[in-house]
Amino acid sequence: MDSDHAAAIAALLDGDPETVAEVRAAIRSVVRAFRFRGRDVERDLAQEALSRVVENVTAGRFRGEATLRTYVQQVAKFVCLEHIRRKRTEVRIDFEALPSPERWSGPEESLLLDEEHARNLEAFAALPAESRELLRLVFVEGLTYAELARRFGVTESAIKSRIHRLRLECRERLGRKGPLPGRASWKRPTEVES
Repeated sequence: MDSDHAAAIAALLDGDPETVAEVRAAIRSVVRAFRFRGRDVERDLAQEALSRVVENVTAGRFRGEATLRTYVQQVAKFVCLEHIRRKRTEVRIDFEALPSPERWSGPEESLLLDEEHARNLEAFAALPAESRELLRLVFVEGLTYAELARRFGVTESAIKSRIHRLRLECRERLGRKGPLPGRASWKRPTEVES
């Protein structure tokens, strides 16, 4: 690391107002470029990026292969990408908004549903990673079969066939031939042909 980089790092760690302002401006420009909703999210991500920069610089992870500004911008970019990845995997369910409140009315029903949910999760976890990802893209992300076919470079019928086989495999693992009596079928809503 050359003396210019060492001086910039020392100024940052000493709290030099000009250096800190430059670092904050570099972080803010990257975070704003992602156009997150709400200033609170931007502020939180900028603060997270700044704390990571200070932590990395203090730990000696900045090797001086780029300018401090470039390094700060890269850290800010990765903080924003991590935030996006976390948000994609978050699933929020409002149990109060479920259409059938009687489903949750008694403790026995609730216990049975919990046990069934645990069995379903075990069957899902036993599937290969590719299969779990395909089911996640269909049922959580809501991608259409056509979108999946384009993404994976296969035909739409190949995707439909694979989803059908995965459903059958899950049912076999659960030891049942079809959906439970009185329960909605595990079926994807029909897609509108364009």
